[in-house]
Amino acid sequence: MHFHRETSSSMKVQVVVIGAGVAGLCAAYRLKEKGISTLVIEADKQVGGKIQSIRLENFTFDVGPNTVLDSNEAVMRLINDAGLSAKILWANSAANARYILKKNKLIALKNSPAILFTPLLSLPAKVRLFKEVFIAPSPVRETAAEFISRRFGKEVLDYLINPFLAGTFGAKPEHIAADEAFRTLTQWEKEHGSVIKGAWHALRQRKRAAKKSSRRMFSFAGGFYEVITQLAERLASNLWCEAHVQTLMRQNGTLQLSLTHAGHAQLIETKKVIVATPAPDAARLIKPIAPTLAAALEKVPYSPVAQVFLGYSTEQVHVPDAFGFLVPEVENRKILGAVFNSKIFPERYGDRLVITVFIGGSRQPELAQLPKEELIALARAELADILGIQTPPKAVATAQWHAAIPQYGLGHQEVRQAVEEYEQEHGDIFFTGNWRHGISVPDTIEHAEKIAEQVAASLHHETLASESTH
Repeated sequence: MHFHRETSSSMKVQVVVIGAGVAGLCAAYRLKEKGISTLVIEADKQVGGKIQSIRLENFTFDVGPNTVLDSNEAVMRLINDAGLSAKILWANSAANARYILKKNKLIALKNSPAILFTPLLSLPAKVRLFKEVFIAPSPVRETAAEFISRRFGKEVLDYLINPFLAGTFGAKPEHIAADEAFRTLTQWEKEHGSVIKGAWHALRQRKRAAKKSSRRMFSFAGGFYEVITQLAERLASNLWCEAHVQTLMRQNGTLQLSLTHAGHAQLIETKKVIVATPAPDAARLIKPIAPTLAAALEKVPYSPVAQVFLGYSTEQVHVPDAFGFLVPEVENRKILGAVFNSKIFPERYGDRLVITVFIGGSRQPELAQLPKEELIALARAELADILGIQTPPKAVATAQWHAAIPQYGLGHQEVRQAVEEYEQEHGDIFFTGNWRHGISVPDTIEHAEKIAEQVAASLHHETLASESTH
């Protein structure tokens, strides 16, 4: 694949992808497969965005997602095409066990219908569950807090949903739209008048249908960052790190980007741009040419999150054979929860025990911004109180983000609609990322593939139209 250079500081390329996180790399990789000249621009020194890997004292710490779910065809298709299928590590069965903290004790989380026997919920709360089938659907959209409280009661919200959303979105249930966090549950309510009735119907249908994905958790010996590095290697010279976009403008039927790279000013002329950055960065980039859309993107809130990685010897420290534990807000602790990485993928760690502690979120945003040493001290103090771990770790690392996870609030549908209308109207600038179609890695990959297909189809259509006029 070749770029056409007019001068040492000017270049023409069919597509420019801004952002080398998993969305940008996936979109660029798919375009390159189609023979479309593509340049990826990344402001940081390294690719991956919030998906990184830290190697320290013979420990490997997974920054960002600790596991990925085989939840759609796109994620496994990408891994297969990148030649990484044989390297997949599937999660240990112990990872199916999860705990919730209640009154300073870890309580095993039970699946339905075993939840009726969990000490997490009081007897009145369990009785309240049976009333769900008689509650009418809401005529208006609700937050997750409103939806769960109305259908299942406050205890379910406090001890099941609150910690779940803190662990996935880093969010409070009051800040997330129910139909964004629980698409299936809200759909069941609409179609069947009840979540429980919908679940029963889905269970019967599932027995008859063939599964398209296993929904098993997986990773790699070096974490999901192995996928990131493989994609980056496939793109090779088509990827520029430490490249900073100064302006993006339309001129003479093309898009022009002025940027700096390797200490030199560059002017890139392109037909299409894919913006694969967090929403606030996308807003700043397009504000001069699309102020209305930029204003919509600026409204996407993000939760701040910090991760503290602690490495021990299995002879030093023992934790339950489980995925980890979550902490409900009503417990008044200073962490959101912890993941027992080495219990999920024991073959990755051997005699090493790795725990990842999550701090902050929209629950306690100020804690995510603490200095590194204070974060480590906080995490160790909480683990000492909850798990009795007093032993100093052999290795410690942290990762902090002021804007970690997009919050899909009640206004997010309007943002998504504004983006789609802009793409359709102009047909030259497209957007992808975990603020668009879902925060999970599989959802992000699926949307990036979709955008790559749209861009390729648009280029093909324009080529045919140009040929027909000559």
